[in-house]
Amino acid sequence: MISALLLMATASAVNAQADATVVVLDSVGGTVDPAGVNTYAGGTAVTLTATPTDTGYVFDSWVISTDGGDMIAMDNPLTLTVTAGATYAIQAVFAPIQAPPGGNFPSDLATAAIVVVLTSAGGTTSPAPGRYALENAAQLMLTATANSGYQFSHWTISGATTDHGGAPVNLTPTDNPYAVNHGYGYTYNYQAVFVPTGQATPTPPGATPTPPPGMGGLTNDQWIIIGLVIVIAVVLIAFGVFAMKKK
Repeated sequence: MISALLLMATASAVNAQADATVVVLDSVGGTVDPAGVNTYAGGTAVTLTATPTDTGYVFDSWVISTDGGDMIAMDNPLTLTVTAGATYAIQAVFAPIQAPPGGNFPSDLATAAIVVVLTSAGGTTSPAPGRYALENAAQLMLTATANSGYQFSHWTISGATTDHGGAPVNLTPTDNPYAVNHGYGYTYNYQAVFVPTGQATPTPPGATPTPPPGMGGLTNDQWIIIGLVIVIAVVLIAFGVFAMKKK
C-alpha cells in the first residue's frame, strides 16, 4: 500500500513538472479570457482572447515573456502552443484611440475603420501620429509635409490582411494627400516615407521601376531600336547599289 502511494506521489510530481504555466497579467483598457494563472500539459494549444472594456481603447498586441526572452504577437484571439515546464507571462496591450480631427467617435468599434498613423523620419503628417476610429474611412485624407532638406516619397500601408478590407489596394501609394478609404472592422497602419532632397526617390516595393535615361535623354531600348533602323537602311541601300551595278 505504501509503495503504491509513493508511486502515485512520484507520478504526480513528474506530471506537475511537465506542466506549462501561463500567467495572464492585468491590462489597462481591456480584459483577457482566460485570466489569472493557469497550468496546461506540455503541447497544449492555449487560446487567449483580448476584449477592450473601455470605449477609448482598442486591442494592439500581446507581449509574451518567457525565460528565453520576449516576443510580440498581433493575432486576436491568440493561440499559443505551450512547452512542458515553461512559464509564460502574457499581457494584452490596449492602445488609446480617438476620433479624427473634426470627426465623431464611432458608436461601434467592432465595425469601425481603425487608422494608425505612424511617426515618420524627415517630416510630419496630418492628422498627427496616433490611432483613429472612423465610421467612414473615405472621409479621411492623410497629408504628408516634408521637413527642410527632405521630400515626400510615398506611403507604406500594412495591416492584418492584405486585401485592404475589400477596398482597392495599393500598399505603396504616392498620392499626397492620400484618401484612406479602407474597409470596416479592420486596422491599418499608414506611414509617410521621406527622403533627403535631391536624392533619387526610391521605387516603392512592388512597383515597376522607370528605366533610367541613356545618352541624349533616350533610354537604352530606344537607342537599340534606332540602331536597328540604321542597320536595315544601310542594308537596303547597299542592296539597291548592287542591283544598279548589275544592270
